[in-house]
Amino acid sequence: MMHDLNLMVAGPQGSGINFTSDSFAKLMTREGYQVFTNAELFSTIKGEHSYFRVRVCKDMIRSYSERIDILIPLDSKSVMLHAKELSKDGSIIYEENLDDARHAAIPYKDILQTVATRFGKALSEFNVMKNTIALAGATKMIGIDKEKLKKIISENFASRQKIAEMNNAIVDEVYAEFKPSKTFDLEPVTYKKRMLINSTHAVGMGKMVAGLKFQSYYPITPASDESNYLETIMDKYDFVVEQTEDEIAAINMAIAAANTGLRAATSTSGPGFSLMVEALSYAGMTETPVVIFFYQRAGPATGMPTRHEQGDLKYALSAGHGEFPRVLIAPGDHKEAFYDTVEAFNIAEKYQLPVIVLLDKAMAMSNYTVDLFDLSKTRIDRGKLILKETKDYLRYRFTDDGISPRSVPGVKGGLVTIAGDEHDEDGHIFTEDADNRIKMMDKRMNKTSSILNEVPADMKVKFYGNPENKKVIVSWGSAKGPILDAMEVVKDVSLLQIRMMEPFPVEEVMKYLNGKTIIDVEQNYSGQLADLLREKTGLEAISRIVKFNGRPIAFEEMVQVLGKQKLGKREVLSYD
Repeated sequence: MMHDLNLMVAGPQGSGINFTSDSFAKLMTREGYQVFTNAELFSTIKGEHSYFRVRVCKDMIRSYSERIDILIPLDSKSVMLHAKELSKDGSIIYEENLDDARHAAIPYKDILQTVATRFGKALSEFNVMKNTIALAGATKMIGIDKEKLKKIISENFASRQKIAEMNNAIVDEVYAEFKPSKTFDLEPVTYKKRMLINSTHAVGMGKMVAGLKFQSYYPITPASDESNYLETIMDKYDFVVEQTEDEIAAINMAIAAANTGLRAATSTSGPGFSLMVEALSYAGMTETPVVIFFYQRAGPATGMPTRHEQGDLKYALSAGHGEFPRVLIAPGDHKEAFYDTVEAFNIAEKYQLPVIVLLDKAMAMSNYTVDLFDLSKTRIDRGKLILKETKDYLRYRFTDDGISPRSVPGVKGGLVTIAGDEHDEDGHIFTEDADNRIKMMDKRMNKTSSILNEVPADMKVKFYGNPENKKVIVSWGSAKGPILDAMEVVKDVSLLQIRMMEPFPVEEVMKYLNGKTIIDVEQNYSGQLADLLREKTGLEAISRIVKFNGRPIAFEEMVQVLGKQKLGKREVLSYD
């Protein structure tokens, strides 16, 4: 029996590769398996080669595999590009007349003609359903009951019943006519209810739990999926999502909403974040609790909009003119994305500053199974927010902890003056007094020590593996997944995941890394976290393992490089 199975759906965009892979992933999740999917989409809308990987396993998986056990090519180009990745016992599901294919031929045209005749339609109307033939072929090879697949299809086409009927008729025909010479037997599992989600949905759920009331955005890949998801549920959960004319408007609207007492956020990617930088500095000066969700992609400039990279860490840390405190959180998986989203709003309001949640394309466009979120582990902390009548109110009052009581417009006695210029306690800008400047800078910057003292240790760093191991990997973001999967094979390394990048948790990092051999793993060119680690602690990684070709790290890549007897100062991973 197989411990895990890897399926790839490949073809031109617009040929149904999303539908095929999503349906298969959903079906295997309902069978009780752990599922991980990875999407590689060309940045044009339609026609160029793209592919989805779906990895299925009895045990937890957090990364994709290079190996293909079942290849579903929706054109001959996909066969030529990916046949070399087929495992020794792998199989290609193909149309009988497709050149250079092997193993599992299905009479696509005959099946489509049979179903078209049954529905009184022309054959040409059914050509778009070739992907359903291949999907049904794959599920039959695995031994899945066809009725379970038909239920998934009916749900996918719930608003188009006739289309669902046609696709399900194709499933019936494939199961009747296709006699695979090879089958795949997966290890049986005990069913457990799980969610199959990506990080954009996890973040969206976190925002709902956090009490989001206003979200602004301008469309940009891969961040848009989060706002699009929120738009589908905003009426039900009583919040507003606003698509603005540009990213400058998006962040300024979010800042304005936050200053009215609403929990507000914006989501963007690299080019959009560039347009937000001046307003980020404004949020720092005005002590506004706005939360920015920054989905990294491959840059610079337009770069590769649909491809992966972790190239914006240093940028997010330093963006904005002048010095002001910020918090930068970098979740490493969908579970962390959910809980960190809730905490990001708490931190923003408690300390009255901008918070950046740094995600990446791999997290945004990878679906995998997670246990249901535990809402008892979430909390709401709105800090020193005044919603009732107050007296002697000063928006920027000096306090021992640097955090002032915060009123909102409409509260009696809580007149709010918000100033992007340097200001006094009342918010008045008619001062450039040197003593006042020193006090205000100290007030803002001293929040950093409170954050380091009060944020829980496991939100700053997480340690995985045997603490006695001499070698410790330092990494962040979605690189966590393939590292943890590889550690199931390579036992002599541990992982320190840095989760809060600013303020940098020097004390916790030194606790785990002092006296250790440090290996840096990142998905960028230079090893930006390694630079940050050296700057903040003086510790130097003996090797920087990097990948920057626009694709996430594969499980096998990580196993191979960690298994080396001796690592070079720089190891470049380049598997496509």
